[in-house]
Amino acid sequence: MQKKQSTTGGRAARRAAGVALAAGFLTLAVAAPQPALALPTEPAATATPVTTVTTATRATTVTTVPSPVGTWSVTTQESDHPASTGTLFFHADHTLRLEAHPGPDGKPVFIGTGEWRGGCGGALRYEFTHPLPGTRTGTAYVELDGVLTSPTGFSARGLTQRVYDDGGTETVTIVMTGTKTA
Repeated sequence: MQKKQSTTGGRAARRAAGVALAAGFLTLAVAAPQPALALPTEPAATATPVTTVTTATRATTVTTVPSPVGTWSVTTQESDHPASTGTLFFHADHTLRLEAHPGPDGKPVFIGTGEWRGGCGGALRYEFTHPLPGTRTGTAYVELDGVLTSPTGFSARGLTQRVYDDGGTETVTIVMTGTKTA
C-alpha cells in the first residue's frame, strides 16, 4: 500500500506557514484603529494658573570601577622558590611590565612583559612572560587571576610554566600580592 503524500508540504513549510499566520495576526492587532482622544475644539475662556512643582532631587551615586593602572610593589611566592620582590607596572593600554628580583646593584635580574584585563568587582587577570635567569635558562609563562582587595592592594594566584632551553618543562603554582606605590 502506498503512503499518502501531504499536499501542504514538509514540516518546514508547515512551520513557515504557521509563523506567517501568527505574524499576520500581530500585524492586524498593531494596525487596528485605536480610539481617538477627545480634544476640545475651542480654547479655554479662562487662563489656567501656573503651578510650580518642586520635586526632591534623587541622589546619584557614582561608582568608580577599580583599576590596577599604576606602579605596584609586589611579593611573589612560587611553590618551589623562596618569596621574591619586584615592581609591577599596569599600563592604561592593558600592557604590563614586571621588574623582578633586584640584584646586588639594585637593578632587576629579569624583566617580564605581558597584558592584563579587569573584570567585575575588581577582578583581575594578567599574563606575562619573562626569561629564566640562572644556570638553567629558558622562558617562564605566567597566568594569574586575582582581585583588587582595595584601591591600593591586590592578591592573585595562578600558574607558572617554565620551558627550559634544554627541552625540560615544569609547572608550579604562584601567589602574588601587591601594594600600589604610584
